[in-house]
Amino acid sequence: MRIAILYDAGSDEWSPQDVAAVVGNVHEVRDVLRRREHEVELLPVRFGDFRWLTRARRADLVFNLCEGVNGHARFEDYVVGTLELSGVPFTGCRHWATTIAHRKHIANTLLSAAGLPVPAFALAQGNKTPADFPLPAIVKPSAEDASVGIDNGAVCTSKRALKKRVAQMLEQFDEVLVQEYVPGREFNVGFVGKRMLPLAEIRFDGMPEGTWPIVGYAAKWIPGSPEDEGTQPVCPADVPAELGTSIARVAREAWEYVSGGEGYGRVDLRVDDEGRPYVLEVNPCPDLSSNAGLARMGRAFGWSYDDLVMHVVDEALTRSQSRSAAAALVSGVSAA
Repeated sequence: MRIAILYDAGSDEWSPQDVAAVVGNVHEVRDVLRRREHEVELLPVRFGDFRWLTRARRADLVFNLCEGVNGHARFEDYVVGTLELSGVPFTGCRHWATTIAHRKHIANTLLSAAGLPVPAFALAQGNKTPADFPLPAIVKPSAEDASVGIDNGAVCTSKRALKKRVAQMLEQFDEVLVQEYVPGREFNVGFVGKRMLPLAEIRFDGMPEGTWPIVGYAAKWIPGSPEDEGTQPVCPADVPAELGTSIARVAREAWEYVSGGEGYGRVDLRVDDEGRPYVLEVNPCPDLSSNAGLARMGRAFGWSYDDLVMHVVDEALTRSQSRSAAAALVSGVSAA
């Protein structure tokens, strides 16, 4: 089978670590596919250059690792939408899911309307937030992912600090979300299609004194940093059966509501001191590196990294075949 791996070509602003993270994952997936004797082509995506699309349409499958264009996460939506319109089978979530997830205030609105537990939130408007907004609150970009813009200063405990942080963030990002900070335990739940992987917990026991127990940018992307060392994932999570069932139920409902149970992704949740889970984010197409969270959950499920990659491929092909069969059936009924 001919498989094209799509990825962000990056920008001049990328650090060597940024480049290494993207290229490293591309090569990991390429190696898995080649071990299965597939023909693999690497297709970098750049602004204003659509040669990748012509080449991608010749493939039997696109393995979509493109999480943005020129380092801008919001442009991932356009790449996915283009793939969807082209008709070529591709891995990961569809355009609806990626678009919603990249606008956190919209995702929260929809999840809340569906009856799912979401912390109180507001979109910062002109450097203003509701006067009665509950504190502490966490401030983050509404249209970014991978913890971009989140550090220890993201959590605010006073109205003055909140106003200052919002103003700082609006200088860097067009849309800024203010969300109620939920103290408690943090969990991740991974999915490939409708299949749920074992729960993982992020333990904050080793965080430096005086820092908030959150997964900020440094914790995810600066190996060896105090935040990285202080946020230790445990998978499978050690939770009572009743709590595990509650987390799993909320995570599945959130995942299927946003993604339709298609592609692969991760739901991040916080559980307060009374055992109530809250959805922080639904993340379509999270990092698929062998040392990232989804691969860790896969290993706890009994999958090797090769298994995980091939389950992602199988999900994409099965989804494509199902849609083709449905389209053919509809066409036949219409013709009759």
